[in-house]
Amino acid sequence: MKSVLKKIGHHISDISNDSRNIKKDSLFLAYPGIHDDGRAYIEAAIKKGAKAILYEKKNFVWKKTWSTNHYAVAELKNKEGEIAHSFFKEPSKQMLTIGITGTNGKTSCAYWAAEIQNLLGKKSGVIGTLGFGYKKLKSHSYTTPDAISNHRILRQFKNKKIESVVMEVSSHALSQGRVNGILFDVAVFTNLSRDHLDYHLNLQNYFNEKKKLFQFPSLKVAVINIDDPYGKKLITFLTKNETKVLSYGIKNGDIRATHIEYSNSHTYFQIAYKKETYKVKAPVVGEFNVYNLLAVIASLIASGYSIQKIVKQISFISQVPGRMERLGSKNTPKIFIDYAHTPDALKKALQTLKKQTDGNLICVFGCGGDRDNGKRKDMAEVASNIADINFITSDNPRNESPGKIIKEISKYMEGHYRVEIDRHKAIQKAIKSAKKNDVILIAGKGHETYQEIKGVKYPFSDQLFARKALKAYKAI
Repeated sequence: MKSVLKKIGHHISDISNDSRNIKKDSLFLAYPGIHDDGRAYIEAAIKKGAKAILYEKKNFVWKKTWSTNHYAVAELKNKEGEIAHSFFKEPSKQMLTIGITGTNGKTSCAYWAAEIQNLLGKKSGVIGTLGFGYKKLKSHSYTTPDAISNHRILRQFKNKKIESVVMEVSSHALSQGRVNGILFDVAVFTNLSRDHLDYHLNLQNYFNEKKKLFQFPSLKVAVINIDDPYGKKLITFLTKNETKVLSYGIKNGDIRATHIEYSNSHTYFQIAYKKETYKVKAPVVGEFNVYNLLAVIASLIASGYSIQKIVKQISFISQVPGRMERLGSKNTPKIFIDYAHTPDALKKALQTLKKQTDGNLICVFGCGGDRDNGKRKDMAEVASNIADINFITSDNPRNESPGKIIKEISKYMEGHYRVEIDRHKAIQKAIKSAKKNDVILIAGKGHETYQEIKGVKYPFSDQLFARKALKAYKAI
């Protein structure tokens, strides 16, 4: 693709696959997408000043009336990342690049891996669910942005003297080529359980997409959770391909956590690595966070950091927004806000909090619309089995009826539960009805600041409404 860019010349001002963003002397990439065909907007891009057009050659004839530089490219969408990599002067080649994939834990792992590097004096940026940036994050629409946006962000990072980037890599991103052209040094696999089956149809397809991250030619080390069944499968696959693997786990692994103890606010454990042990004190709770920290430690060891330096900084890691985020005081119930929106994540969050509960464990949850319907039964069963009281409410209903979603969840609920379609009211009622020694999990939305209904994202914050309800609770 470098040769195509050379033919176009050195005077391209920008690159875009969206005709609305075309400026004078831009390069427009036109190809069929999921919802629309970019080639239908070639004329609009030319009118806006596009200097050249690259277009998908399959089933398309260039109009003779379009008088601008143009090049037909086979499988253009797959090559978009490579084109962006070249246009933005290969930024990932000049930085340590860590990619993290898996069903759960990506956000916490990416956040902490970048934070620890910053604490160690190496400027590290993040691209993921919480946004992108260095220390202060800017929000964007996806866990993993599109290919052009990714390379643009990487170039911005490099221009700001950022030396390392930690990136969440979703299965959708791998399937759609959004990380193509990025030169990953280290790839991390956290775990795999049911999610996105509306898109991937089955777990094997889902796993096959995740595997793609570990087949990038630039990869130096694969960091894998060996305690996860799919992690074991991945290690077998990678060993055959002679990829260097660093495994981690509690039961097994090159890096293992042993002697794990939990308090209400901290986790204490030892790391066993290369016949040595290292004590860890982490300001987080839950076995799933032990796994997250193991992934972080292993990824940083794979990146060349000493384990002694990594372990020292774990005591100083921050609360990840919307990930077991704690609210409340001694005189109120303890509230935890978490992004748990898969059966496995909900189960782990509830199991962790059950151990901290002197009173009742209360769960407020729903399921997203236009997504894998099969999760609704599983989520209901998990909540029924672990929580003492459940409030079933709306998540992001999108284009589905909230009442219909809640009805489907309710079919599989057992024990003590209440239905409240309005999420604000559900949070309010859960907190108002709780005793001081109860624990409440508000699950599903985490860091999100909106609720998506019929294509519109309305402002909504679990944290805001929980704080309001806590304020009213204190006033009683």
